[in-house]
Amino acid sequence: MKMNILSKITLILALMFLFTIPAKSQDIDNPWLISFGVNFVDFYPTNIQGMTSESGVSTKWYDQFFNLNKHYNYVIAPTKISLGRYINESFNGELAISVNKIDKVGAIKLDENVFYFAVDANIIYNINKVIGKSKWFDPYALFGSGFNAKGNDSKNIIQFKNYASFNSGLGAKIWLYKNLGIKAQSVYKHFFNNGSFPHFQHSISIMYKFGGYDEDDDGIYDKNDKCPEVFGLKEFNGCPDTDEDGISDAEDKCPKVYGSKTLNGCPDTDGDGVADKLDKCLYKKGSLKNNGCPDTDGDGIIDLQDACPTIAGPITNRGCPEPDTDGDGVIDKLDNCKYEIGTKTNNGCPDIKKDLEAKLAKIASSILFISGSDEYYSKYDDALDEIAELMREHKDLKFQIRGYTDNVGNEALNKKLSLDRVNKILSYLISRGVSEFNLEVKGFGEENPIAPNNTAEGRAKNRRVEIKIVN
Repeated sequence: MKMNILSKITLILALMFLFTIPAKSQDIDNPWLISFGVNFVDFYPTNIQGMTSESGVSTKWYDQFFNLNKHYNYVIAPTKISLGRYINESFNGELAISVNKIDKVGAIKLDENVFYFAVDANIIYNINKVIGKSKWFDPYALFGSGFNAKGNDSKNIIQFKNYASFNSGLGAKIWLYKNLGIKAQSVYKHFFNNGSFPHFQHSISIMYKFGGYDEDDDGIYDKNDKCPEVFGLKEFNGCPDTDEDGISDAEDKCPKVYGSKTLNGCPDTDGDGVADKLDKCLYKKGSLKNNGCPDTDGDGIIDLQDACPTIAGPITNRGCPEPDTDGDGVIDKLDNCKYEIGTKTNNGCPDIKKDLEAKLAKIASSILFISGSDEYYSKYDDALDEIAELMREHKDLKFQIRGYTDNVGNEALNKKLSLDRVNKILSYLISRGVSEFNLEVKGFGEENPIAPNNTAEGRAKNRRVEIKIVN
C-alpha cells in the first residue's frame, strides 16, 4: 500500500515537471518562501554500528538508499512546514518543523510506533551560482543544525534520546507558475553522542514565494514599476509602448503615433527634424528655426512668404534683392551716385583720389630720363602738361613727386640724381600753373626698382617718376 502511495506522489511530481511554466526563482522582490509537504525518515543507509539487513549483513553508507517500502518512515499527511528567507543571490535561510512516526529502524520493526519531532535551522546555498542560472530550476546545498525529539516507549527494544543534530544535504526547487513550485530535499542528520541514531530525512513539498506586489500583473513589482497600474514592458520599467516605436508612453510625446526617438516619439513626415505637430510645412523639408519650413535663399524669409525664394533679399523688399542700377554693389537707395560706378566706402560714388592717383601714375610712368642725367626727352612735355591740368583741377589736393634711378653709378650720386629729376619735373609743373604749395618732392635713388637692372630696358623703366596724393 505504501509503495502505491509513493508511486502516485512520484507520478504527480513528474507530471507537474512536464507541464512546468518557466518562472522566476526566489529573489529580493519575493524574499519569503513557505512550503508544506511530507517527510520520510530512513536510518538504514547511515552506517549505524550493529545495524544489519534482514539476512544479517551489516549495512553500509547509502545502502538501499531508495528502498521506500522497507526502510522509509512516513505519515500520509502533511508532516513538514518550512519558512525560508532570501539573504542574497547565494544564500537563503530556512526554518523547518517536521513530525513523523517511527515504526522501523532499518530492518528492525518496532513493537510500537515512536513519535518523531524536529526543528531545524539551515543555511541554503544556491548551486546555480556555480553551474549557471536557470529561471525554473534551483538546485541547492544546505547545512545547519536542529533539535530532534523522539518519544520513547519501554516496550521497544530500541530506545531513543533527544539530541541536537548537525544537518547537511542537497535539494532542488522547481518553479511551476509564477510564485508556485515544488521542492525536493534530502538531509543527513548526524549526532555527536550515543543514544541517538543518525538518519536521512527526505521531503517533498509544495512551496510558495511571497512578499512582492505586482498590481498590473506585468512581471515587474510595484516598487520598481514606473506605471504600476498599467500593464507594461520590462525594458520600460513596467510602462507600455502603445505605438511600438521603442519609446515608453511615459516618455513619448506622441504615445499613440509611431515616431522617432530623436523627436521623443513624435513623427516627422518630411524628415526635416521638426515634429509634425510643430511643422508649419508638413510635406517640405525645412529647419527648426523656421518651424519646419524651407528658406532656399537663406535670407531669413521662408519660401512661402518670399517673393524671390531662390534669390536672397531683405524683408523690406519682400525677400527680393534691392535694385543696383549702376551695378557697383551699392543698392540704389544707399547709392549717392546710382548712375555712376563707385565704391561702398564712398557711398556708391567714385573714389576721386584713387581714380586720380591711378591716372597720374599711368601718365608719369611714360616719362623716362636720359641715363646719368636729370634731362627727360622733350616728347614727354605733352604728358607733363596733362599732369599739370589734372593737378590744377584738383587744387585742394597735395601731391608728392617721387624720383628713382637705375643702379648704374654711385648710390649717393644716384639719390641726388633722383632728387634733381623730380625738381626738374616740379619746376615744369609750377611753370604750367600748379601751385608750389600743393607739391612736394622726394628722391629715392636706386631704391624700389620696378624692373631688373641687368638689361637696358629694365634700367630705362627704373629711371622714372611717381606721383602720389598725400592728403
